[in-house]
Amino acid sequence: MIFICILFFVIFIAFSLRYNWWRIPAGNDKVRVLMYHSIDEHFGDKFDKWRVKPEDFERQIAWMSKKGYKFFTLSEICEFLDDKEFPKKSVCITFDDGYGDNFTNAYKILKKYGAKATIFLIPNQDENYWEAKNTSHISKMLNKEQILQMRDIVEFGAHTSTHANLTAISIQQAKNEIENSKKDVENITKKPCLSFAYPYGKFNNEIVDLVDEAGFKNAVIVRRGVFDIKDERLKIKRIGILGTEGFFDFWLRFTRIRNKF
Repeated sequence: MIFICILFFVIFIAFSLRYNWWRIPAGNDKVRVLMYHSIDEHFGDKFDKWRVKPEDFERQIAWMSKKGYKFFTLSEICEFLDDKEFPKKSVCITFDDGYGDNFTNAYKILKKYGAKATIFLIPNQDENYWEAKNTSHISKMLNKEQILQMRDIVEFGAHTSTHANLTAISIQQAKNEIENSKKDVENITKKPCLSFAYPYGKFNNEIVDLVDEAGFKNAVIVRRGVFDIKDERLKIKRIGILGTEGFFDFWLRFTRIRNKF
């Protein structure tokens, strides 16, 4: 009996450490900015971590909609910063990189549930070059026609020109990456590009200043957390959603802001 009790205790502790169920839920006065990448089936490689299956994505969007959460683009939600208060139960769906499946798979799901999103583009890139170096499956990226069709519910931001680690290159190179990507996105969408995502989540004070000087009004990082009304608009925290986890993990990330990266 003692052995069984100890075993159950160990299992309980392991479960608690794995899922962090005990965390206090984040308040609905703060914005949940969710970070996605690809919405596609899995191909059995390490990039499956960043691929959320379409049926899983729809389940997540449907759940948020059913629970009364309201969807905003990043620029829309940042407009409330001057009001010193966000709308209750606000969510921003964001996608990094601009995968083609954001159109073929995610777009119709977003429209079905009346959801908006922000996609951070690496403009003028046809294929995912970092997949090409590591796997046989190479994802197509969004083309101009797809981008233009999505403008009714999607805001397009910039993610640099080459997905460069901005802290590992010269200041001039970083400046070019930031400014050129903004111009290229605006040339494609014919709209102002106001939002930015730091590649790999890498930034420092100099990089933040460059993003500000380029004319971006807000920028997101990969650091775990919710968007509080007091936060800096060029260092907005996000909740990463992984394709290799189930709905219970998603629920914990969303409610308890559980996140391993």
